[in-house]
Amino acid sequence: MRRMLNVLLVALIAATAAFAGTGFSSVKGKSETYSLNNAVGKNGITFHSVMPVEEIHGTADEVTGRFQLDPTNLEMTKGEFTVQVTSMKTAIAKRDEHMYSSTWLDAEKYPTISAIFKSLTNVKATMQDGRYVATAKAVGTFTMHGVTKPLTADVVITWVPASAESAKRAPGNLALITANFTVALADFGVQGKGDVIGTKVGKTIDVKTNFFANVQ
Repeated sequence: MRRMLNVLLVALIAATAAFAGTGFSSVKGKSETYSLNNAVGKNGITFHSVMPVEEIHGTADEVTGRFQLDPTNLEMTKGEFTVQVTSMKTAIAKRDEHMYSSTWLDAEKYPTISAIFKSLTNVKATMQDGRYVATAKAVGTFTMHGVTKPLTADVVITWVPASAESAKRAPGNLALITANFTVALADFGVQGKGDVIGTKVGKTIDVKTNFFANVQ
């Protein structure tokens, strides 16, 4: 009986270890809610379309969101983020008007674009230049133009535990999440005008996020 209990105990410990999440070395922490805060850093996204005829660079700065992060179990990171379509700018006002129109993103009917991260996979946690940094794949969904599709993004998380120095920016633990992913316009029913998509505007758009947040 004792031998059986020992076997069960070893199996339980092994199973617990197998399901333990990836964390930053020597860090003690817990799951906390981080809210985007421009006091920590400038929140925003960039988007990029490349075609032989034209290259388009754009930005958006009206971004809100929050995420749950545990520095000892990074796989459980999850969050949601929203950007206002009319904050998207490409440096040409007329082009921006077209982008907001019903032919393209239809900002009047669909005023926001959102992403939900449900978990992280392939997490690798390191220490770089005195900062805690993790790379991973984020798994979730992306909603644009009234259509929701699965999303996978390459993410980098930089985590800064609260200190007298970090408090000069904002109270509590700080975090930066950058994400890179590609959006196929056709997947979201964005058709554009005539043959513009595929000639002047790329069929896919490269997106990068910069999300700065703190525990509030």
